Amino acid sequence: MTLSHNAACPDVRPPQDGVAMAAPVAAAAASARQPTDLPSLAFLALLALNTCAIGLARSPWTCALLALPQALLLGGCQEAKHQCVHRAFLRHAGLNDAAGTVLAALAGLNFTVYRFFHLQHHRHTCDAADPEGALYGRSWRSRVIWLLAPLEVPWVAFHILRAGWSLVPPGRRARRALDAAWCLAFGALVLLGVRAAPHLVLWAYAIPAALNAWFDFPLTQAEHYGVPVIAGERRRDPAEVTLDILLPPALGWLHLHRSLHRVHHRDPATRWYEAPRRLRRDPGAAPMTYLGFVRRWWAEGPRLWLPEAR
Repeated sequence: MTLSHNAACPDVRPPQDGVAMAAPVAAAAASARQPTDLPSLAFLALLALNTCAIGLARSPWTCALLALPQALLLGGCQEAKHQCVHRAFLRHAGLNDAAGTVLAALAGLNFTVYRFFHLQHHRHTCDAADPEGALYGRSWRSRVIWLLAPLEVPWVAFHILRAGWSLVPPGRRARRALDAAWCLAFGALVLLGVRAAPHLVLWAYAIPAALNAWFDFPLTQAEHYGVPVIAGERRRDPAEVTLDILLPPALGWLHLHRSLHRVHHRDPATRWYEAPRRLRRDPGAAPMTYLGFVRRWWAEGPRLWLPEAR
């Protein structure tokens, strides 16, 4: 499935009082529309630097301090994987897909399977054909589910693998097998790391992954919270079925603004660093704060797969 990669840009028009000025202004507008990989590369560099710092640190207190931004960066990795699905993380398609394959494995996901699972979700958001339905249909009604968020990550990965495996078209099955091989290789590397570098695996991966799971749980719940599910297959306005959660700027950037889900559904090709600008320009946007949504979630309970009211 080919998606547009046009980015939001300022409304730049050539002046009406001189043809000579039109060409430079038009060129500037075209340049402004060109996406750049620099923010994505800077994110990957920051992840690498923080991981190396954890590996070199010897004080548990230093490791604990570094594990906090590492948790947010691992959350950002999952949004980067999501961006890769829409070919919006890196401009080069091959590098974009390779990054998606590597990053998806951090959460136990086969990238190709996840891509077609997720694209199906976009085509059928909150209707009977949405593959997320079976997952949320099995959600516990108890609020205790938040405490189990780190255990939910492998469960979600298993469900996506089970539900999305058959969605991969024949022409992409070789890539699916390649991604499966990488997932197995990554698992083997983690087991090797447990023996050879347990300090690094614990502080750079295991503990941050658990912390991010707890922090990210409300954001996952918020994506389509309280939206009734229609029985048929009817295209719905993304603005009606998605929510934006506004994080403080530093947290948002480390998390690659994955909480701006309504922005994403309105234009899936939006690059992560453009999302805040798109939000500001949307007159219909009504983002909630993280704590504001947590209060609502605590009052109303976990997101379930609820049928449309008759």
